[in-house]
Amino acid sequence: MNKKSYRLVCIDCKKEWDEKETTSNCLECGGALDITYDYEKITEKLNRHLIKTAPITSLKYLNFYPIDDMTKIITLNEGNTPLYECKNLGKMLGLKHLYIKYEGANPTGAFKDRGTMVEITKALELGKKAVCCASTGNMAASVSAYAAKAGLPCYVIVPEGTPTGKLAQTLSYGAKLIQIRGTYADAVKLTINLSEKHNFYLCGDYAFRAEGQKSIAFEISEQLGWRAPDKIIIPIGCGTNSSAIWKGFKEYKKLGFIDTLPKIIGVQAKGANPIVCAYKKKQKTFKIQENPSTISSAICVGDPLDGKKILKAIHESGGSALDVDDKDTLNAQILLAKQESIFVEPSAATGLAALKKMLKNKQVTPDEKIVLVMTGAGLKDPSSVLKVLPTCPVIDPIDEEVDRFLNKKYYQICSANISTDDKKILFDKTPTDKKIEKTVKDEFDIELTSSDLENAREQIISFLKRGKQIKRADLQMIIEKSIRKGKIKTIKIIDFSVNSEKHKPPVANIQLEYKNSTYKESSTGVGPVDALIKAFHKALLKNNMNYILTDYKVDIKTKDSDSTVDIKMAVTDMKTNTTVIAMGTSPDIIVASIEAFEEASNLLYNKSR
Repeated sequence: MNKKSYRLVCIDCKKEWDEKETTSNCLECGGALDITYDYEKITEKLNRHLIKTAPITSLKYLNFYPIDDMTKIITLNEGNTPLYECKNLGKMLGLKHLYIKYEGANPTGAFKDRGTMVEITKALELGKKAVCCASTGNMAASVSAYAAKAGLPCYVIVPEGTPTGKLAQTLSYGAKLIQIRGTYADAVKLTINLSEKHNFYLCGDYAFRAEGQKSIAFEISEQLGWRAPDKIIIPIGCGTNSSAIWKGFKEYKKLGFIDTLPKIIGVQAKGANPIVCAYKKKQKTFKIQENPSTISSAICVGDPLDGKKILKAIHESGGSALDVDDKDTLNAQILLAKQESIFVEPSAATGLAALKKMLKNKQVTPDEKIVLVMTGAGLKDPSSVLKVLPTCPVIDPIDEEVDRFLNKKYYQICSANISTDDKKILFDKTPTDKKIEKTVKDEFDIELTSSDLENAREQIISFLKRGKQIKRADLQMIIEKSIRKGKIKTIKIIDFSVNSEKHKPPVANIQLEYKNSTYKESSTGVGPVDALIKAFHKALLKNNMNYILTDYKVDIKTKDSDSTVDIKMAVTDMKTNTTVIAMGTSPDIIVASIEAFEEASNLLYNKSR
């Protein structure tokens, strides 16, 4: 170990370890490990001219990494991510020098790739035959990608509910993936046991990963003309990335590449904020949060592995830590996309939400140079932002239909700010037309036409009759459906019923009206919706209409048991092979489904005439 330019040291008991013994935690006290360098040795072999003149790439900084065998490096050309100067956003916020370091431009769409390059290289150096990791999604995708490049089997454990975009990446790279009914901390414990039992290389937020991720600081310094920003705002999950960035700035200053250091501003979600709680109490350590919960899945961590490191970095830099609401995060995500055309995942957007909070509290001045580290691309978790954006309309390909939606300002809903409380009750009894109009105007800045108002009133009354109070999220979906709703309705549902028992298939009865005639049909199915659709189909067949459900999607925008359901279904006319997309909205999934099928049937009928 004396021949190396680095040492692996416990941050608590200061015991030194050989990397063949452990690369994650101290085997005596359990503390996190850190890499300490012999900077004299680094200075001896450092090519300053190369650092100053060569194009930016993570491999330019090899002297700053704990890598011994350069022939084993596994890279996907990570790093060299853009530093955007945000003039539109800066002008809106009253800031002259606002920048975004966009880590979503890395090979797998997140900052993790920088650290994974070092970790997978070390796995090969140490002769490991497989790797494993715990993850909230981004690390899973990154580690599995680099393991595939290295030809190493990869095993991943993630909490249930990890965004599907990240799971799809991980599985595509060939990893063996397991979801658990537990937290990220539970996944970490299982993965540690897995690595010890099978001698796998344990990837994660450990010392070697941090050494790769500190290159973010090197790049920012270069991109700002060999200067550090005044403040750098970074989301905190495990604390590894943010503390690594601080280490990177310190190394660049120590070696004379920059003259000053930035203040580290750490950001957490309010539902997962152990570091912020500790900072507010001026503590050097933190209390574990047992059940963290936030829409920002990438930072949903209650027991951050490098919590002590980031707390030290915040205090050492003279920075601060603050938390933000999920609603503010989603607002920031949309604002960033609209102002700068940068689409990030929710956890990355927490930095902008925090900046707005700091501006409100006068913790930032207009002349400061501020960098927001945006840790991951928006396509990593697109479902989160879709919860607060309108459903896209589906129309016939004619100019009049396009004009209809433009004139009604359907997308005005999209520009309305996310409510401070989407569960706010707007109507608990039948409102007057004037009350509906005023509420829609106040909440979404939309003026309804008489036909849209009639459609909205009909939906509101239907919801209230079912005992459903109308919340803001419900009203948004009602407005969307009211504007989407077509004018011609030839096939009408008069009524339906479903009898469902535990050990018997459900029986559905439906009554339709078509051309002043009434049709009644019954059917069984594997579930209530299936039984109703089959009964509906039988009634249509009597009139030579063979319409078949070919796709079905359910969207629920809030988490209550009485949440409004938005159904999107594709229905195909088997005679003409024509397919339409229809939608239904109701607090009852069965009602929403049958309304969507009714709408589809009318669309197909009108297309055939």
